[in-house]
Amino acid sequence: MTRQKGSILIFTLWILLILAILSIALSRRAASDVKLARHESRSLKSTYLARAGVMKMLTEIARDANSYDSLNEDWCRDEGDPKKLILRDDTVFYGASDEDSRLNLNSSTLQEAQFTRLGMDGYIAGKILDYRNKKGAEGFEFIEELFLVEDMTREVFSLIRDSVTIHRGADARVNINTATEKVLYAVLGDRGLVQGVWEYRRGPDGNQGTEDDGIFRDASDISMIAGLDPALFSVRSSCFRIWAKSFFSEDKESFRGIEAVIDRTGRIYHWKEY
Repeated sequence: MTRQKGSILIFTLWILLILAILSIALSRRAASDVKLARHESRSLKSTYLARAGVMKMLTEIARDANSYDSLNEDWCRDEGDPKKLILRDDTVFYGASDEDSRLNLNSSTLQEAQFTRLGMDGYIAGKILDYRNKKGAEGFEFIEELFLVEDMTREVFSLIRDSVTIHRGADARVNINTATEKVLYAVLGDRGLVQGVWEYRRGPDGNQGTEDDGIFRDASDISMIAGLDPALFSVRSSCFRIWAKSFFSEDKESFRGIEAVIDRTGRIYHWKEY
């Protein structure tokens, strides 16, 4: 009888041990599920916050149709100096750059020399033009399509990616008020003319991005610099590369970001969430 009671006691202890192990396993699984659900919730919230940043920037652009034409305006921000949108306890960082300041890969008048002035080898430049010509009116559909060009490398892609666009139809003109020195030289091929544009834009104080900056407002302004062809340039921004980034409230190492190319009317040419 005593031996039977002892066996029952041992069996009961084993049952309790198994239940305890199962309980610990289930609690850990539940904790993991809760943590995952919290992460997914924060991720989703952060994505929508980033979208709000893009819409906020687009609203600012649409509200002021005349000011987004030069680098002395407050809208032109990169990730090192972002604009901020504060929503309760969350902050969205955002900014924009002028897509019209870039050389258009889909322009029918693009020349090999313009690529080489960007620092590219003439052989690869010729391959890019051959590829684009084979595509016809369709042209490049996404910037990474450059990797389909024969002998294209990551080094060459990195060299030109911030100076080119595919999102402006066949318009070859760049915005003379926002184009970088690198792009201006690619278009003009004359360092003296580039210097003339740069000095005009910097104004009397010699610093770009200040109140005394010169702004080319029409073709007659462009013609003031001898040798400049007004047909090569636009003076007004119509298409913008907007970015926004939102960090998880409790995890500053995690974030959701968006890069979009949108014109003044709200037409979306490119949208990438990461």
